[in-house]
Amino acid sequence: MFASAAGLSSACAKDPAQGAPGTGGGMLGGSGGNGGDSVGACSDPEAWTPPAAPGACAGAPPATPTTAAEATLAVDAGTSTGAWNRFYEKAVAADHAHTLICTAYGRNAQNALRKAHAQAGFQYVRFHGIFNDDIAVYSEDASGAPIYNWSRVDAIYDGIVAAGMRPFVEVSFTPAAMASDPSQIQRQLWYNNKSPNISPPTGASGDWGKWAALMTAFVQHLEERYGTDEVRDNWYFEVWNEPSWMYGPGDGGYWDLYKNTVAGLLAGDPGLRVGGPAGSAGESPSMIKMMITGSLNTGTKLDFVTYHRYGDDDNKPIADVTDSVAFHQSIVDMIDTTVIKNMKFGGEVINDEFGPSWMPDVSRDNEVAATYIVKMIHLLGTNPSVPAPTAYGYWAVSDLYEEISTAGPSAFRQGNYGLLLRGDATIPESFDVAKPSFNAFRLLHMLGDQQLSVTGGTAGNGVGAAATRSADGKTVQILVYDHVDGGKADSSMSNVVSLSVNNLPFTGPVRVRRTIVDRGHANAYRAWMSMGSPSNPSKAQWVTLRDAAELCYYETTEQAAGGTWTLTFPQSIYGLTLIELAAG
Repeated sequence: MFASAAGLSSACAKDPAQGAPGTGGGMLGGSGGNGGDSVGACSDPEAWTPPAAPGACAGAPPATPTTAAEATLAVDAGTSTGAWNRFYEKAVAADHAHTLICTAYGRNAQNALRKAHAQAGFQYVRFHGIFNDDIAVYSEDASGAPIYNWSRVDAIYDGIVAAGMRPFVEVSFTPAAMASDPSQIQRQLWYNNKSPNISPPTGASGDWGKWAALMTAFVQHLEERYGTDEVRDNWYFEVWNEPSWMYGPGDGGYWDLYKNTVAGLLAGDPGLRVGGPAGSAGESPSMIKMMITGSLNTGTKLDFVTYHRYGDDDNKPIADVTDSVAFHQSIVDMIDTTVIKNMKFGGEVINDEFGPSWMPDVSRDNEVAATYIVKMIHLLGTNPSVPAPTAYGYWAVSDLYEEISTAGPSAFRQGNYGLLLRGDATIPESFDVAKPSFNAFRLLHMLGDQQLSVTGGTAGNGVGAAATRSADGKTVQILVYDHVDGGKADSSMSNVVSLSVNNLPFTGPVRVRRTIVDRGHANAYRAWMSMGSPSNPSKAQWVTLRDAAELCYYETTEQAAGGTWTLTFPQSIYGLTLIELAAG
């Protein structure tokens, strides 16, 4: 068993070794030894607790259109086509390791994880830099012998487990004491002005022995603290991140890094789940092919492969669902046709970074991200000819984000990467306010367990829907979206949708709930724009933003004729409508 993270989560003293926003700060050092130094933590005064379930919306629902339907959807609620795939809940990202202890902004991301798990169902969290010097894992004594310090590692992983989640371990980057080139720093990674070393972790001698020994000790410590079966059977160990620019030797040196890292990890436990290469979009196909070829040729363990794909990679339009879905299919096809010594790769395929744009674009903040997420998840998860990925991890869970300096604005920064706003450390009402993107995951989490057939909709851009029913057959859910690739369509406009749900699994009156995320519903970004886009809202403004971000529903009781229920409604462009039907 492991120590409770409650004390860490409730701490509110900012780590004195960390600089103020935008100023950098001193290195977080360790005193050496396995006992470790104290962990300076900063967080909210109280752990996040779930609010009440969404309530009724104020006012009337959107008016029934008087014009003809522009899109028609039909759902067969009588027969399930299989289990609904929740691969999108498997993982989410959280920038770099130290944000789980303290950030430059006076808070840490642990409560964001609690909210993400409780309301969106996320199961694993992935982040960079568990071996960065601000985690103070590795140092050496005067003779060059290694000193391991697990205190910050324990605080980070304890916090994840306390949030109800598991670590998706990314092995990165190079401790300074092990750097082959102390000057090889990746300064594009700000990390509170403590950019990491990305040279090979071999020291001046070029020997991988100390790195492999650190990997072995790392695994042994994790299994002692969290349990051998837990770590071996449930944790993922991924080697590095986007080596084309986050590893000094680049893609050409990655296989050597992978082999030596995996050798050290497996010396700790040969049953661990290991993989990589977590390549950026352009490098992913060739890197994955190289990984599979190397693994099958040499017998090197490779349990999963990872790639990244954003909506505008390779100069595609922002929030391009069409390309993102096609890219996954291309990866699956490439893997299927890679045969080495009459063997194929049979492990998991994971995208552990995605979003509407890899740039800090406003589409991350507004309703565009919401429909991008839902449409892509729907198409990836329901294609009978292409297996869905094991996980599809959004980058990132929170604007408590230090890959680039986001000092100054505590609200929207016109394109920061999180699902949740970081808020003002002095105003609890501001903590972890949801963007429309987070609310998209909330609606996806509210879907049922059994997939239903949906016909109709718009080919390409426009209206589509996913449909499910609960395992007990008492509730049917239809999640309708209207997405246009490029993120530039007018979200104040809508399309008229005619929806019919046939073969309802219950009789009598039907209770109908509609929960909407669009330009005018559950959208803190538009509320922020309407108040003049303040960089640092007042407490009263934060209360308005918090309330504007919350989900609410419109509810009616209606009659179904012959087991069929119908509705004609306006579906906003870049909008979502979750319709839940139950016995009245």
